[in-house]
Amino acid sequence: MSPSDNPNTQTPSSTATSLVVFNITAQINEKLTPSTFPQWRPQFEALLIGYNLMDYVTGDLLCPSSDGIASSISQKTHWVRQDKLILNAILASTSTTITPLIATAKTSHESWKKSTTMYASKLRTKVMQLKEELTLIQRGNQPVLDYLHAVKALADEIALIDHPIFYDDLTFFVLNGSGPNFTEIAAPIRAREKSLIF
Repeated sequence: MSPSDNPNTQTPSSTATSLVVFNITAQINEKLTPSTFPQWRPQFEALLIGYNLMDYVTGDLLCPSSDGIASSISQKTHWVRQDKLILNAILASTSTTITPLIATAKTSHESWKKSTTMYASKLRTKVMQLKEELTLIQRGNQPVLDYLHAVKALADEIALIDHPIFYDDLTFFVLNGSGPNFTEIAAPIRAREKSLIF
């Protein structure tokens, strides 16, 4: 089977007919700042995957070389134009404090790599902080519903950055922070065969 027979293979010639132009203000609701990277990245990834352009930023779809043949020149021109539109979208979706840090990138792949490198270590730190908060959370005097919402909010934030927390672990955190008033229901919940769905 040749690449042209495979509908899942993206070649520069298959996309040469049109360019994808982004309307970042309507498509991304979070500008990239040091604190919004966990929300910004999945939004931008979803947008790129939806338009079948993720390979540009990952570096999997490289700029085709032009060997003087009109079709290869056209493919290279299309690739460069689409890549510049993606790069522009990335730059337009950053805050004014971040833009200068990635503005020297020549391709969307470079800018994606720079932004990920700048904030990946901060994400690890944030995940560790959130996991510690989840481990130490206590109900105290707050209503049960507010306590459960606080636990769920922490778990959701961890899932957004890292990976989802298993229901059993979530139940464990909820029960450990519930306090002495809930010891009677804690034992039967821990003894269940199936996990409780939060």
